[in-house]
Amino acid sequence: MNANDIKWITSGNLEHDPFFFSIPEKLDTYGYCIDFTGYGEGKADKAQLCILDVANKKEDPNILIICPDGSKESWYIGLLKGVGLDFKFINAAHDAVTYFSPRTSNLLLLDEKVLAEGDGSAYAPIKESGLQWDLIIIDGSGAVDGMNYSLYTENLGMKTAKLLIFAPYPSEYTTPPDKIGDIVKALLNDDNMAKGVDDYKIDENVMRFTMDTPFVDYPRELSTESKVKIVRYAFPEADIPANLRIDEQAGSRYSHGGNVFEEYNLPEASVYRRHEYTREDAETLRNKDKKLEKFLEIIDGIMNSEDKTAIVYFKSEDTVGYIEKILSALYSDKLSNIVYLDKTRADTRLLKQWYETRPVRRFKVILASDRMSEGMGIFSPITHIINYELPDSPVELQQRYMRRSLDTSVKDPEFIIFLDDNGLFDRRVMSRALASNLYKAFRVNVPSENIMFAVEGIETMLAEIIADIKYVAEYTEAVGSSFDVISKFRQDYNVSPARGLTTAPKTCEYAKRKLGTIARTLGVSDMIGEKDIDKAALTERITAKINEIRSGFSYYDTNGEIKTVPRGTARTPEFKQFAGYLDGNPFNLGLKTAQEELKKALKGKKEFAYIKDAISEIPDALKPAVLYNIWIYWHKELGIGGSYAEFIKAYNEGVI
Repeated sequence: MNANDIKWITSGNLEHDPFFFSIPEKLDTYGYCIDFTGYGEGKADKAQLCILDVANKKEDPNILIICPDGSKESWYIGLLKGVGLDFKFINAAHDAVTYFSPRTSNLLLLDEKVLAEGDGSAYAPIKESGLQWDLIIIDGSGAVDGMNYSLYTENLGMKTAKLLIFAPYPSEYTTPPDKIGDIVKALLNDDNMAKGVDDYKIDENVMRFTMDTPFVDYPRELSTESKVKIVRYAFPEADIPANLRIDEQAGSRYSHGGNVFEEYNLPEASVYRRHEYTREDAETLRNKDKKLEKFLEIIDGIMNSEDKTAIVYFKSEDTVGYIEKILSALYSDKLSNIVYLDKTRADTRLLKQWYETRPVRRFKVILASDRMSEGMGIFSPITHIINYELPDSPVELQQRYMRRSLDTSVKDPEFIIFLDDNGLFDRRVMSRALASNLYKAFRVNVPSENIMFAVEGIETMLAEIIADIKYVAEYTEAVGSSFDVISKFRQDYNVSPARGLTTAPKTCEYAKRKLGTIARTLGVSDMIGEKDIDKAALTERITAKINEIRSGFSYYDTNGEIKTVPRGTARTPEFKQFAGYLDGNPFNLGLKTAQEELKKALKGKKEFAYIKDAISEIPDALKPAVLYNIWIYWHKELGIGGSYAEFIKAYNEGVI
């Protein structure tokens, strides 16, 4: 066994996808690659293949990953659990940079917020050192409204030989994402390659696989059918009498359909407001809250299963606190299987457990806000994604759908949405606030998909909001005083107070603008000018558009209309040819050789001694990854050995 054989074991824990393998090759050819793939699907494996490619080619690699604050823990754990490389954090703490040297390998993970702090930040010593990076990876895939380009073009102030950018989803949905090329020009140390970014168009053709451009856009081509499970519930009309429809203490409708006790002043609200619940309290609330009742039916099945894990999304701290107290009361004997990410930062403890105990204890229920969920599911494959509260942006809904555990064994988890027959909770949010923001669902020129269009009945909801917003626009234009209409419009559509919709003229202007945008997006602008809309004809036109969207990947053209490219677009003849060469790729060929050699090591008596000489010849930066992946292979694939801690102890002592 030699070092060149065994080092390829480092890719054994990653997905070997032909699309993924094209990225390091593009980095070699162009110096940079911009990945426009939806919400960054597969970004962890793509990034780690590029990292290993650089680490295999250079003795002391300098690699920097830059990511938003909400995803740094996820990246850190992903790198350790994926390839076994220890990237060090640079956060806002004064002593965040404890050691680095241009003369050694530097594997660093930079919180994007630190860049915003400018010259006085913890990052400043590295910037001033003149260090040359071998690879910089920028994770912008979670940016809801596009990237802050100046952080990279002005504040980063360093150069790199290779640059991988995970572009934001949906990028800037009002303009083409051409400005992302400015980052390439600012950071790439080969000026000729950097200037070449202007020679490539960012348009719908980025979905067609080719090695002739530095762009990739390869979303998972899964059927949109059966992705969404609708759970219906209803409250008896007697529970929500007209005089209690708006809780006087709250002052407005509950924004995201959370729970009946936040919106209605029911007698059981006194129990709801307690700091903690007994089992009796929980049952009292369960019997009254019909949404909670349906939710717990799902959770009961998950908590009593062997292989299911759910992540539950919320928008309100009040509601997540409510559900946490309910679960604590009903599952007091299983609290270790429930985690609330906003309160419990369990990553370090879990990582220690991962290394010391195999298999690690798995969570069954993960409670999360959109802000905190980047780090979810690190050790548990997610089988259920539950929207206890809905966002009012299709971007956030798609992000929820695309977030997975780092364990990719579950390809298509259940995506659960609650809808009430009363039309006052989730249905109001879905059919008003969320659907009316559909223009945020896609990007200009760059195709993708959005889970909102897989919701049953979305076409009817869209037809209804067009009629509703048209009514509001016409009413506020004709009537001087319309407080009730304006108030209901703000509440139904979750309009931010910053919009200042306090007068009829302002409301009319806002409603007309939104109506025009939605109609243009769906291609029905010609129908909204009529005095009375033919709802049946409108629904028919919208249904045809939704079916077209469901048939492939969609984008906005420069006129703001949705266009769709068919599924299978990415799999060009060139892709098939490229995939055919992959058996000879070092990652595939080398991994196979490494696995065969490691099997031989187990059959002999020298065991660890058989591989120690080879490992001693591997660059220091790669040694932890090699050892870690040998343990993964022996333990996961061959079913031998104990924890990683036991493996390292045995390795040091020379016996298994």
